[in-house]
Amino acid sequence: MKVVIPVGALHLGGGCKNLADLANALHARGHDTEVLVPEEAPVVYDIHCKLTRIPSLRASYIPYGDIVIANFYTTFSACYEAWPKQVIRFSQAYEPSWVWNRDFAVWTYSQGVPVITLSSWLDEQIYKDVRQRTHVINPGIDPKVFYPSPIPKKLIPGKRKIILYLARDPDSGYEIKGFHDFIRCMVLFNSAYQGKYIVHMVCPEKILKLPSGIPYRTYGAISDKQFAELYREADVFVSSSWIEAYGFPPLEAMACGTPVVTTDSGGIRDFAEHMQSAFITKPRRPSELAGALKAVLTNEALYQKLAAGGLKSASRFRKHDFEQKLVDTLEQIYKKRK
Repeated sequence: MKVVIPVGALHLGGGCKNLADLANALHARGHDTEVLVPEEAPVVYDIHCKLTRIPSLRASYIPYGDIVIANFYTTFSACYEAWPKQVIRFSQAYEPSWVWNRDFAVWTYSQGVPVITLSSWLDEQIYKDVRQRTHVINPGIDPKVFYPSPIPKKLIPGKRKIILYLARDPDSGYEIKGFHDFIRCMVLFNSAYQGKYIVHMVCPEKILKLPSGIPYRTYGAISDKQFAELYREADVFVSSSWIEAYGFPPLEAMACGTPVVTTDSGGIRDFAEHMQSAFITKPRRPSELAGALKAVLTNEALYQKLAAGGLKSASRFRKHDFEQKLVDTLEQIYKKRK
């Protein structure tokens, strides 16, 4: 079958990586696959299939495909205008919960086209608004990249602890990632924690800062392999997101044997269980996040329980399985349409 995938960009990030992996998996299965990218948009992933630069994501620039995959609410209208009977929605975030033009975002889910989602939580959000169930396919990690250190982790008294955090810039549209909550969390943690520590903060958009008195080191945009090394080096990973359709970083940290402290951002529920594989707090509650972080770094039994539980949970989610299930689902939808 011919598959067309229009995208706004393929910059560093879990959603764009999923699209690149999907295109490559379709190509490997033998399908005629074409990725469309605006002329000035970045492409940082290797694309094995045909990649075409187009002036913009308008209906007139989208060629016929037996399947046309709309992967974001801003690309849906052009795809639907061009090929309404061929469109499939691949949803990696529930845009109506955070974009300014909510009514339009809901409309893109209301046209009766098949929808593929990443988590049970995301499926439920769509069902609440448009009463349509989706094909839920959980993403996975690459075990060749994300794996635990051969030396088991443990809390060594007196040793400086490393807190790893992925800091997304609120001014670049990532307010829902909760960076300001993390700042407040660290201020509270700094006052309560008696040991030595440092925050390793990965900042993909621009280098962000923490308040004075909080020791930290920053990194810019880095590769998966570099991130995996940071996961293995860290004593704990923290996520402060308000909403996540799935949440790759906590899962990647688990796969690297690193205990996770995270907010209940929604999509994580498919792989994270409170006090079994992660310490989960309510979103937008910095004091709870700080308390959870202190508890994990001062309780060896809890630390080991979360590390072991996270590893066990992450082992159920593999990148190859995700790709194959995606391709299988697209093939089934195509056959059913025919």
